Amino acid sequence: MPLKQTDFVIVPEDLLGPVLDYVQWLEDQGYKVTAEPTDLEYPNTPVLMATRSPNQVYFYEVASRVNVTRAQSWVNYGKASSIDVRYVAVVANGKNIASADLGKLKSMGVGVHLFDGENVERLCNPHDLSLSFDFPALPRKLVRKLGTARDLFADGHWKESYEDACQALETDARAYMVKRVRMGATFVSSAGKTVTYTEQQVSKATLGAVGNMFLELVTPTQAESQLAQAIKRINPRRVTVAHFKSKSGKRARQLREEVGKDLIVIVNAMMMVH
Repeated sequence: MPLKQTDFVIVPEDLLGPVLDYVQWLEDQGYKVTAEPTDLEYPNTPVLMATRSPNQVYFYEVASRVNVTRAQSWVNYGKASSIDVRYVAVVANGKNIASADLGKLKSMGVGVHLFDGENVERLCNPHDLSLSFDFPALPRKLVRKLGTARDLFADGHWKESYEDACQALETDARAYMVKRVRMGATFVSSAGKTVTYTEQQVSKATLGAVGNMFLELVTPTQAESQLAQAIKRINPRRVTVAHFKSKSGKRARQLREEVGKDLIVIVNAMMMVH
């Protein structure tokens, strides 16, 4: 059933209209919205909770001004959570937000929306507060290849960031293997049989397949052996983020636990081929 004014207790009367309009906007984006959810674990009662997938939850504070202290309590809650928790401070009635407050909230990973009753202006995107790692520093020669992944992470899209980083590694690993094939590299399968690859086969190979090619090199360099191990480590979670990123379960939990370390591995692996 659609939410009504009577579903809200803590919202001031002058904000009930904007809150209901904002609920409609969230529902138009495909979210299931709950009014003033309560739980003993929550630091306080938020105005709204919204979900689109079982392993990601958004909490919204809709007010006439931001409350940085209240936002910090939700950041602390998010850090202790085992699922993707995001918090958004919504400033209603089209009022502005002080640049100092905006800077604080952005650095905390809190999203900030301005809402004038019809339009939502996203001043900054909410981050997954349960993640406690930063995107690894990039050497200058990798900025072009991994800059998009870094920017996605900075905007709060860590799964998309990871997927883009894996794609960059796959592209570089394929290009490197094409050169090895062109130079006449010899491959032997785990069964002990000689294997022949063409440049065309390599250029169409997935990350996992390229990783197997590195493992099959007869006389790999130390860097090639390390690259093979890096791909072997990363590929299962690359498959997870490509096919299971909207689902819960063991694979999703492992992705969250390992993605920070994997990003470091990706940066180091790409350094080996440059």
